[in-house]
Amino acid sequence: MEKVLFAFYNILLLLLFPFFFIALIIFSLTKNKKIEGFFYKLFPFAFKPLKDSASEGGIWIHAVSLGELRASVNFIDLLKNKTGKKIYLSVTTKTAYDFAKNLYRNSGDISIFYFPYDFYFSVKSILRLIKPLLFIAVETEIWPNLFNVLSRRNIPVAVINARISDKSYKNYLNFSFFFRYVFDKIDIVLCLSETYRKKFLRLGIKKENVHITGNMKFDLNIGLITEGIEEKSNKLKRIFNSGKIIAAGSTHEGEENLIFDAAIELNKNFKKDKLFLFIAPRHPERFGEVYNFFEKRGIEIYKLSSIYSPDFKLDISKQGGSETTVILVDIIGELLTVYNICSVAFVGGSMVDAGGHNLMEPLIFGKPVIFGRYIQNFSEIAGEIIKIGAGRLVGSPRELYGALAEYLYNEKASEAASKSGLALISQNKGSSLQNLNFLSVILSAKKKLTIL
Repeated sequence: MEKVLFAFYNILLLLLFPFFFIALIIFSLTKNKKIEGFFYKLFPFAFKPLKDSASEGGIWIHAVSLGELRASVNFIDLLKNKTGKKIYLSVTTKTAYDFAKNLYRNSGDISIFYFPYDFYFSVKSILRLIKPLLFIAVETEIWPNLFNVLSRRNIPVAVINARISDKSYKNYLNFSFFFRYVFDKIDIVLCLSETYRKKFLRLGIKKENVHITGNMKFDLNIGLITEGIEEKSNKLKRIFNSGKIIAAGSTHEGEENLIFDAAIELNKNFKKDKLFLFIAPRHPERFGEVYNFFEKRGIEIYKLSSIYSPDFKLDISKQGGSETTVILVDIIGELLTVYNICSVAFVGGSMVDAGGHNLMEPLIFGKPVIFGRYIQNFSEIAGEIIKIGAGRLVGSPRELYGALAEYLYNEKASEAASKSGLALISQNKGSSLQNLNFLSVILSAKKKLTIL
């Protein structure tokens, strides 16, 4: 039955392939920026940098997007130092790819490439190139063909920082007649919490193969992922020392105007401090859209890339116009620098139904964090933040205004939140090392590869 189901799965993918190929042609003819990643996801064997650096016996780590990648950086560093193995790091999004290429530009033992689509020929071609000892998925990426081929080749499959959304969980249960064979290919699952451990057990992972190791996002190593953060932070502090700073990170459409409207109302009611609102859209393709949104409204707005320029001489704090100055964070990877200097942080993707984004990053710098009700991806950590008073959940624009006012103008509330947030980060560190210890056992017991 297993072979029949996998055959049916591959027939479905083959039926979809013409649509992928048509999209590839369209992207090529229109010179769409997606063409590079799209092409190599279909035909990974054509990616020359990977072909030139490929060798047998490395470790393949897959981090879907920027969030998973940043959470993995400390773990990758530990893994590389512990094993001395070459690391093959795959990503799905262009943002993550660009970030990884820049981060590891001087690391000859880390190869970056786009994660292939789950077509059988794509999976086979990538494995012919890199022949890994171990495959590690960060968070939850379930790919039937990949896991099946890895299992047949005696290559262990691990899922670390493992979580699974309610929607995906229900889908896997509904199609358990197929996915139980897929989950059976996973050798070890290292979960965020007991909630996720129970889900994976229900999906068919053996009890002895599921462990709770915590969240690697608590292990975020600022020095590894943000080059020159102190120097850049000091420059920004000198420029914006005349007012209070609000950081709005990973925002989605509809959230920029909410946070700005709250800032305008704060200006009306608390006139002693100028407000600087740093906005970092989640998706880089929205940089122009967000900039134009404020410029057309006559709002004083600057780009962070311009401020970082050596030619930038303007004293923003003394400029006229709107009492709230907006700074567009138009550089990937600079949000942490902004969190470092802000007075309070709002994490986006939470006032609109996008599942939320990393709530821990502001806490690392001791900054109070504000977020909306749509935090499905971070529900457990959100509960902890609310419980210990490290931040606030807001359900309306009025509540957003109230939370900002509290943390900006109530020193005691801000200090208490800061202390609680730093304690939460400190108490939950160590997940990366625990994951490494579990995987080291697998590597030490690894048998010789059987290439079919």
